[in-house]
This record gives sequence, structure tokens and C-alpha cells, in this order.
Amino acid sequence: MATSAGSIAAAAIAKARREVREHFEQRDATAPGRAIAYDPPGRLHRQQFDAFVGRGIILPATDGTYWLNQDAARAEEERQRAAALVVLKVVLIAFAIGIAVAAIVSWRH
Repeated sequence: MATSAGSIAAAAIAKARREVREHFEQRDATAPGRAIAYDPPGRLHRQQFDAFVGRGIILPATDGTYWLNQDAARAEEERQRAAALVVLKVVLIAFAIGIAVAAIVSWRH
């Protein structure tokens, strides 16, 4: 089975995102007083870390340390889940319309 470059890239991005989050969770860096330093191991980790910071999921504390805002992380997960459901619904509706159109066309012939 062939795998597209896009799906490979998406999987790598998801893995980096998970690993960045786990880095903070495993070290209990979930409050300003428990903030830690973070040096991303690679470009994808840097991009995901920067995205988390930009969305307020990882917050700076003092002296170059950061902490994971678990409430913001949960809210982000909920937004992503809701967006995925919308996409799924659109795909299912499009599929149903396609079946209905095909049935009407074949019925008329």
C-alpha cells in the first residue's frame, strides 16, 4: 500500500506535537512555579513548540523557562475534535449527495 508524502508529514508533525506536550507533562511543568527550560531536538519540535507558545498552550515563566497550560491544551484538543467532526459531516453529506445523484441519473436511464 502506497503512503502519500502528505500523510507521512502529518504523522511526523503529530508525533512532534505529542512529544513536545509530553516533555512538559512528564516533568510536571504544568504551572508557572514548575516551569522548565526546553530546547527542541529538531525543526518539527521547534515549530510545534512555537505554535504552542503562540496559542498560549505553553507559556513563558522566567529566565527562559516554560510551562504547559493544561486548560488551554484541553481547549485546543476540543477545538480540533470539533473541527474534525465538521469535516467528517461535510464528507458524509457530500457522499450521500453523490449517491443520490448517481441513483437519480441511473433511474432516469
